[in-house]
Amino acid sequence: MKKLPLVMALSAASVCSLASAQNSVQIYGRLYPYVISEKTSGATAPGSTGMATLASTNLGPTALAGGIKGMASGNSAIGFKGKEVLGNGLSAEFQIEGVVGVDDGGAGGFSWNRNTYVGLNGGFGSIKLGLMDTVFKDYGDTIGVLGISSGTPMSSSNILRKVGFGTSNAARFHERRANSIRYDSPEMAGFGAGLQVATQENPNAATGVGSAKTYSFGVKYDKGPIYLALAHEIHDNWFGGSINSPAAMRNNAQVGITSKDTATQFTVEWRINKDQKVEFDAIKKNYKENANVSGRFAAYSNMAYLLAYEGRFGPWRATAQYVRSDAGTCSRVNAVCITDGLEGSKVLVGGAYYLSRRTYVFATIGQMTNGKSARFAANDFGAVNPGEDSRNLIAGLAHRF
Repeated sequence: MKKLPLVMALSAASVCSLASAQNSVQIYGRLYPYVISEKTSGATAPGSTGMATLASTNLGPTALAGGIKGMASGNSAIGFKGKEVLGNGLSAEFQIEGVVGVDDGGAGGFSWNRNTYVGLNGGFGSIKLGLMDTVFKDYGDTIGVLGISSGTPMSSSNILRKVGFGTSNAARFHERRANSIRYDSPEMAGFGAGLQVATQENPNAATGVGSAKTYSFGVKYDKGPIYLALAHEIHDNWFGGSINSPAAMRNNAQVGITSKDTATQFTVEWRINKDQKVEFDAIKKNYKENANVSGRFAAYSNMAYLLAYEGRFGPWRATAQYVRSDAGTCSRVNAVCITDGLEGSKVLVGGAYYLSRRTYVFATIGQMTNGKSARFAANDFGAVNPGEDSRNLIAGLAHRF
C-alpha cells in the first residue's frame, strides 16, 4: 500500500500531459546513492570540567567510534511539476516531490515530503501555498556540494544554520515548512524579494502560547558575475534554545513562556567565469525566551561562516568548503552561563567526473571538528557525543532526469 501514492501520481501525470497544448506536466528526479565510510573520535570524557553550561550529558560510546560503512541516498527524489496558462499573463503551477530511498527501496515508506505546492504566476510575481523551503534557506548556501549535498553529511547546514548543543532541528534555520504561504516578487534589474509565513498548526498545550510560527523574508540581487542576498527569519515559539538544552534548563513546558529565535544571513557569490565561482555566507543566530525560573535557559547567540568554491574543468567538477561556527554567548535566569567549547568547524573537498550531461560519479572527504562541548554532526548513522569529531569518505553515482 505504500506504493499507491507514487502509482497514482504517475497515472495522473500521464493523463494531464495529454489534456491541453497549453498545459505541461514534467516528470523529473535526481538520484545519488553513495557508499560511505565514517568514523568518530576524541569525545570529551564524562565528568570533564570546564564544559559549556548548555552542553548535553555525554552519551558514551557510539556506533561510529569503531568505524562504520554503509550506503545512503540523501534526498534522492522524484517529482512532478506542471503549468497551466490561464490567459492575461496569468498562469497556474504545481509541484509535488518526494524522497526516493535508492539504497533500500524506501523501506521507511514514501511521502510527498519535499517541495509540494500549488501557485499562481503573473506580472505581480508568484504566490504559492503548501510545503516548501523557506526564503532564508533558498537565498543562502547557493553553491552546495556537487549538486547533491541535500540530506547528506556533505551539507553545511548542520553547522552553519544550527547550534552546537543538543541535536534537535528546532534550532536550525534550514528547514522546509508545511502550511506555508510564500510570495516572490518579479525580478527587476536583477533585484528580487521573497516573503513567507508558515504555522505549525500544533498548539503547545503545556505553555498555552499557541502554534509555532515561521516568518522568512529576504532581498537578493542576481546579475552578471555577482549574486548578493540578505535574508532574515523569525521562529515564534519553536523553543530552539530550550529543546537543545539539558532538561533542567528547559522552558518549553512552562505555562506562559514564549520564545523568539531569529537569524540574519548575508550571502555573496562571485562567478569568476562561467566555470568557476566562490561563495561567502555569514549568519548571526539569536535564541531568546522570557524565562522566569532561576537556572532556566534565557538566551544564546552566535555567528557562523561559510566559504565555498566550485570549478568545472571539462568533464571534471571540483568543490571545496570551509564552515565555522563560533562558541557564542548565553544567559540563564539568575545563573551563570558559559559557552566554552561550543565552537566547531568543517572542511570538505570533493570532485565529480561527468559521463554525460546528466550522469556523473563523485567522491568527497569531510572532517567535522567539535570543540570540547559541541555536538555538530556530519554523519549518516547517528548523533555524536560532546567534543567528538567525525570523518567520512563518500563515493557514489548521480543521475538526473
